[in-house]
Amino acid sequence: MDKIHYLISEGFKNIWRHKMTAFTAVFSLFLALFFVGLMATAGENTHKILQYLRAKYKIEVFFDQDVANEKALGLIHQIKKINGVRTVTLIEKEDAMRIFKDQFGEDILEILGYNPLPVSAVINLVRASKFPVKADPIVNKIKTMKGVAEVRYQGSLIRKIERTYYRILGKLPVIAGIVVLVAVLVIYNTVKLSVYSRRQLILTLEMIGATRTFIKMPFIFEGFFIAILSSSIAFPALVGTIETGNYILANFTSWGIRLSFDPVIWIWLFVLSATITILGSYRAIAGILK
Repeated sequence: MDKIHYLISEGFKNIWRHKMTAFTAVFSLFLALFFVGLMATAGENTHKILQYLRAKYKIEVFFDQDVANEKALGLIHQIKKINGVRTVTLIEKEDAMRIFKDQFGEDILEILGYNPLPVSAVINLVRASKFPVKADPIVNKIKTMKGVAEVRYQGSLIRKIERTYYRILGKLPVIAGIVVLVAVLVIYNTVKLSVYSRRQLILTLEMIGATRTFIKMPFIFEGFFIAILSSSIAFPALVGTIETGNYILANFTSWGIRLSFDPVIWIWLFVLSATITILGSYRAIAGILK
């Protein structure tokens, strides 16, 4: 027990003795963990933004002039069965006339003497799908229905939003991998310099009979402490960033979106940082003890 306590205390003392080197390692690892955590959080929350945008997707269906409200309801029941459709709202001829008056300030009945506006419907597409929402097949099915005169929708906008979202989502793991790789190289070289500056002490310990494990352990504990410090700083920084984002969304937008942060991400960040620092320390000291 005394031996383990000595090795742990030596690892902690190594950080204190070489404060600038330790600070460089902690800061470098903090930046890497922060960006990786930020991208992981972004990946968890971007679906909320996509759902908000999908809520704005609307397909407008105009029925033939001779289609009454009852027949339109039957067509709407058919439309609801199409995969990808979330809701369908019927707009009767009387409703269409009121909407026209609200938008243009004119009573079309007084102008023309009759109501030429057809029965129509507004279709909202699904929001929670994990796959791209394809509106074209939905529109094509609706067009083939008897009694449908015209279908309007912003097809190009829908395709661009979906394509951009999944393109960004696919690149996040690649960017995170690059950040982790850079962090590994920076931490490894930082630890290696720290170990190299104490090579005489290491060689002296080896000459007086200290085992390789005994020599390596303080440096491994040092790397572990650096991982704890880095992840402990990264976690509140991530929470603060998310809360700042929520403040901006709540006070400066009307989106009604609230970002969330999964605490499990901190566990993954700690495991990642511990793996990077312990392996870096082990390889650096092993290089001197060849």
